[in-house]
Amino acid sequence: ENLVAKFQILAAEGDILAQRGAWDPAIDAYTRALAIRPTDKHCLVSRSRCHIHAGHGKLALEDAEESLKEDKNFFKGIYQKAEALYAIGDFETALVFYHRGNRLRPELDEFRTGIQKAREAIENGIGNPKETKITVPHNLRKQLAAVAAMEAEAASDPSMRKAAAAAREAQGSPKGIAFAQKGQETPMTLNPALESKLLGELYDDKLYLEGLLADRDFMNYPDDEVISLVSDGIRYLEARVDFWRQQNPLYARPKEKKIKPRMER
Repeated sequence: ENLVAKFQILAAEGDILAQRGAWDPAIDAYTRALAIRPTDKHCLVSRSRCHIHAGHGKLALEDAEESLKEDKNFFKGIYQKAEALYAIGDFETALVFYHRGNRLRPELDEFRTGIQKAREAIENGIGNPKETKITVPHNLRKQLAAVAAMEAEAASDPSMRKAAAAAREAQGSPKGIAFAQKGQETPMTLNPALESKLLGELYDDKLYLEGLLADRDFMNYPDDEVISLVSDGIRYLEARVDFWRQQNPLYARPKEKKIKPRMER
C-alpha cells in the first residue's frame, strides 16, 4: 500500500536531483523508483535523460527503447530515443526518430531543433564534396601522366599503340571502370588516365565519391540514403564518360585539343 507513495517520493527526488545537475544521484533515485514500477515510461525517460548527461549513451538508449515498448507513439520516448542515438553518434537514425516525433507532434520545437542538429552533424561528418580535394599520391600521378603521354602518342601514331598497351601492363594495369554498352553483355574497361582526360576536373569528384564508398567508418555505419546519392553520382559520371567517349573518341581528336567538362564543379 505504501509502494505507490514510495515510488512517487523516489521519482520526485530524482526530478529534484536532475534539476540540480546531480546526474548520478538522480539516476540512483530513478533506479530505486523503477524497482517498484519497472515499466513506468515517464520514469524511464527521466533516467535516460540523466544517463545522457552523465555520458552513458548506451544506457540512455536502453531506457528510451524500454519506454516505447507499450506505446510506440509515446512522443517523449521517441524524442529521448532520438537524443540517445544522437549522443552515441548514430546521427542518421537519430534523424529518423526526430522526424517521426515531428510528425506526431509538429507543434514542438524540440523535434525541429533535433532535425536541424542531426542534419548538421551528418553534413559535418561526411563533408561537402565541392569543398574536399582528394590528394592523389605523387607516384600515382607520375604513372598516370606517363600512360596518358603514351596514349596521346598512340592516338597520332597507330604504330605506337602496342607500345602504349605494353606501358599500361608495365604500370600494373590500373583498375578501369566498367560500362554497359548497347547490344553488348561484356562490359568495357576504361583506363584511369583516359577517364581523367574525359572527365577533366570532375575526375577528382569521382575519386572522392569512390573513396567515400570505400571509407571504413562509412562502411561500418552505412546510411542507405547517402549510399544511394553517392552511387547515383558515380553512375552519372560514368554515363558522362561513356557519352563523351562515344561522341568524340580520343583517337579521333586533334592532339592539341583539350577536353572541356560540360559540368561545372
